[in-house]
Amino acid sequence: MGDVMYRFLLRPRWIAGHLLVIVTVVAFVNLGLWQLRRLDERQSYNARVTERLAADPQPLDAALAGVGGATDDLEFRRVTVAGTFAGAQVLTAPRNYAGRPGQQVLSVLERADGPAVLVDRGWMPFDRGAQQPPAAPDGRVEVHGVLRLRESGDVGAADQVAQIVPAQIAERLGRRLAPFYVQLQGQQPPPAAGSPTPTPLPELTEGNHRSYAVQWFSFALIALVGYPILVWRTARQDDDPTGATGWDVPVAPTSRDEVAPQVHSDAARGRGHDLG
Repeated sequence: MGDVMYRFLLRPRWIAGHLLVIVTVVAFVNLGLWQLRRLDERQSYNARVTERLAADPQPLDAALAGVGGATDDLEFRRVTVAGTFAGAQVLTAPRNYAGRPGQQVLSVLERADGPAVLVDRGWMPFDRGAQQPPAAPDGRVEVHGVLRLRESGDVGAADQVAQIVPAQIAERLGRRLAPFYVQLQGQQPPPAAGSPTPTPLPELTEGNHRSYAVQWFSFALIALVGYPILVWRTARQDDDPTGATGWDVPVAPTSRDEVAPQVHSDAARGRGHDLG
C-alpha cells in the first residue's frame, strides 16, 4: 500500500522537483560554509592586525628588513621614520569621519637613507573655501605611525585623489616614493596648532558573515523539512480521492433519490412540532 501511495514520486515533474531540491540544498549549504570560511579569514586578519598594533614601534628600515621584502607583511606595523617634509602635498577627495565630511592631507617625507615616503598627516574638516592644506612643518621631524599599503581603486583624474595609491601619486608628483605610506599617529617635535587630526585606524569587525551563514543553513533546513512534508501531504491526498483529511466534513446529497427521503423526514418532524 505504501509503495502505491508514493508511486507518484516517479512522475517526471516530481523527479525534476527532487533534483531541484537536492541542488538547492547543496547550494545553500555551500554558501553557508563559504560564509564561515570568510568569517575565519576575517578573524585571522583581525588577530594579525591586533598583534602588530600591540607590538613596539620599530625604525622603518628595521621593519623592512624584518619582513625580508614581503611588502604585504608590512601592513599595520608600527614604525618610526625621520626626515624632512617636502613642499609637495595632496588632498584626498572628501570622506566622512564620525559623520563629518573631511579630507586627508598627504605629504612627502624626504629621507636621507632611502626613498621618500608618503605620509598621511591626518584628517581635517572639509572647507570649500580652502585652497591649500595646512603647510607641513619645517625642519627635521620624526614621524610615529602605522604602515599602510595602497587602498583599492585608483587615484582618479581630479586634483584630489580618490584613493591613496603611492605608486600613482608618485607618477602624479613626478618623483620616486616607497610602495607604502605611513599613517601618522604622532611626531616629534609635536605638530603645531591647526595641523590635521590623525586619521583614525579602521575598526576591526567580523562583519555579517556569521549571520549570513545562519541564514543559508536555515534555508537549507527549510528545504529539507518542507519537501518531505509536501510529499507526505500529496500522498495522503492521492490515497483519499474525496480529499478528506481526517475532519468530519458533511457531503451534500447528489441525487433526487437521496434528497426525497430527507425532505419527507424534515416534513414529518415539522408536523410533529405542530401537533405538539
